[in-house]
Amino acid sequence: MDIRVVLHGNGLAVLMYPDEVEGTKMKRGNATEEMQTRITGLKNQGVRFHVCANTLKGRNISLEEDLYDATQDDVVPSGVAELSNLQIQGYTYIKP
Repeated sequence: MDIRVVLHGNGLAVLMYPDEVEGTKMKRGNATEEMQTRITGLKNQGVRFHVCANTLKGRNISLEEDLYDATQDDVVPSGVAELSNLQIQGYTYIKP
């Protein structure tokens, strides 16, 4: 099974280090040690995380400094457009 997680807007807090919120337009970061373990476990099972470039730019978030285990390969131009593209390909959209 191919699972993708598209993070945009406030959803990017999942990968954001709690100590890196200052200077960004994010209210909080949820990438605590416990969350990092969960994220790593999901990635080890093949889950792919996509990060919205619009959110990075609009909220002044540094991919390299502020986010846990995110690289340029994870960045998509628009999270909303990526959701649409994935749905066209047959993926199901689930919003928590």
